[in-house]
Amino acid sequence: MKKYMTIQEFSERTGIAKSTLRFYETKNLLLPEERSSNGYRVYADSQIATVKLISTLRLADVSIHEIQNYLHEQEETTRKEMMKVWIQNMKQKRDLLDISLRYLESNSIRDDIYLIDKNDEKIIWYTAQSTTGKFGAHFENRANELKQLNISIKSYYLNYLSGQDVIKAQIGFGVPADTKINDIANSDFIEHMPSCICLALPFKEQMSTIKDGYIKLLQYALQHKWVPSRSILEWYRGDDFTQLDLLLPVMQIEQG
Repeated sequence: MKKYMTIQEFSERTGIAKSTLRFYETKNLLLPEERSSNGYRVYADSQIATVKLISTLRLADVSIHEIQNYLHEQEETTRKEMMKVWIQNMKQKRDLLDISLRYLESNSIRDDIYLIDKNDEKIIWYTAQSTTGKFGAHFENRANELKQLNISIKSYYLNYLSGQDVIKAQIGFGVPADTKINDIANSDFIEHMPSCICLALPFKEQMSTIKDGYIKLLQYALQHKWVPSRSILEWYRGDDFTQLDLLLPVMQIEQG
């Protein structure tokens, strides 16, 4: 036999405020089991587990729409898959919080180093050779080729390979991850770079001293126990390629 409770009793039993229960009702998450003869909300014992689940998922920042889908889903396999996605998203948020906390504790703002959450994108890479700071013409020529193919470029990258006086490097063109790209003539390869956290250092000095920027960023990473996921990238923005940050993608941080 079901045990019925008023909203006051249900709130006391579950520890969830009456205002929150009414909110859940407006969002079709938890409806009263029925209405009493005088119109009061009546809840059943069996709804306690449901409302606790809803409350927990909301605290975990799962959207109301997703919770609605979960509660109305009858297939247990689908429910498990939804739960797996939420767990993965929460782990990513936890990692981001850990990284942000490490950054704040390191007092990095004084070093001009900042954190950026880079969206995933595709990067079209070409090999180029020039002296330091003189890759502009290579960028412009390749960018014009891509624009003629109706490819929208969002970012420009340089990945140092070798050399001192004459530099061998890869120049990259970042495009949205969902861009449909067929084989492009003369390109080395097309990389899908997943979303990642990066340490970034704005570089505003003479290009002849850019090596010092590399050293500063690497020394900072080592000092604060950041674990790079790849080599430093030069990240250019603007049509004249004058906005430059040095990026060091970081997927994990060393614990302890």
